[in-house]
Amino acid sequence: MSKIKQKDLILYSALIIFGLFAPFIFSAYKVQLTYLCILIVLAMTWNLQGGEMGYNTFGNILFYGLGMYLCASVQVGMFFPLAEWTESGGEKTFVHTTAQYFQGMGVGLLVAAIVPTLVAGAIGYAILGLRGHYFAICTLGLGIAGGEIAGGIEIIGAGQGFTTPPFPAEIVDNEARGEFFYFLSFVLLIAAFVFVKYIYGSRFKLILNAIRDNEDKAEAMGIQTMKYKITGWMCSAICWVTCNLLYRDSFHISF
Repeated sequence: MSKIKQKDLILYSALIIFGLFAPFIFSAYKVQLTYLCILIVLAMTWNLQGGEMGYNTFGNILFYGLGMYLCASVQVGMFFPLAEWTESGGEKTFVHTTAQYFQGMGVGLLVAAIVPTLVAGAIGYAILGLRGHYFAICTLGLGIAGGEIAGGIEIIGAGQGFTTPPFPAEIVDNEARGEFFYFLSFVLLIAAFVFVKYIYGSRFKLILNAIRDNEDKAEAMGIQTMKYKITGWMCSAICWVTCNLLYRDSFHISF
């Protein structure tokens, strides 16, 4: 093992140890620590698109919101009529058991990871031919359009919003709730870091950099730039939609 790798190993080990003990050392700030982990994941994965590839995007919020709606809809729809849930305010009428809550969360997270990633691929195929500020403005419109469309769909609450399932009433310990979502976000942070680190050490990163530096020359060298641009956006999108569950449930927000 080289000297540089040894230094990295020491640094990573220290950060992991700190992360494992952080919710106990700073017990009053579990929500803020969870939020910090989520923001780090969002920043790392946005950098794939906006930094390494040079395509500044404001449209990832579309995948974030789509994943949030999908995850919550699956979590509710597996056990209760979704239309009745949104009409009645959800938790006021229907209550998930502990098993139902976590089963719905698992399936919902899986659906929320797959569908928006495929949507990112489809939309990317349509708009990644744009470059520079034209692409940025187009992606800005995606988030606005997504919000307007969601505001007109009655089954997910339309303009009144969607009330998310609350944490199981059987688990009354607020400390346990905070620790659960913190460690879930911390594991996601580690997984995202390993994923991004792997990409940064591969040929894929060099191709993204070539697209950023001079896309025309990259195409002239035989690189299928559209394929790699779409793949880069899909990689960025999948981590964004995974964060939505942690943000939604750790803050128990309605949207």
